Amino acid sequence: DVLAVLGNILTTRDDTFTIRAYGELASREGVVLSRAWCEAVVQRGINYVDPVNSPETPVKKINMKSGALEETELSAVNKAFGRKFNIVSFRWLSPEEV
Repeated sequence: DVLAVLGNILTTRDDTFTIRAYGELASREGVVLSRAWCEAVVQRGINYVDPVNSPETPVKKINMKSGALEETELSAVNKAFGRKFNIVSFRWLSPEEV
């Protein structure tokens, strides 16, 4: 149980997300002319957007004397955007699948 909580801090990881989106085109009168649904499977990898930092570089580190969280040497790009995302799959959905 303890390691489950600390796991995100101790190691780099990847996560997979399923994202569904919906869009429609309507006329000026508000009549819906077309609709579309899509689904993407997106995976967050272990590498940062800016390769100047290794995947093992933490976002924050613990000061062992004070116990406070401190900034690390992450580049400004990696502080702002974090890890890379990859689109694993993408597909258009039919209305019956939604």
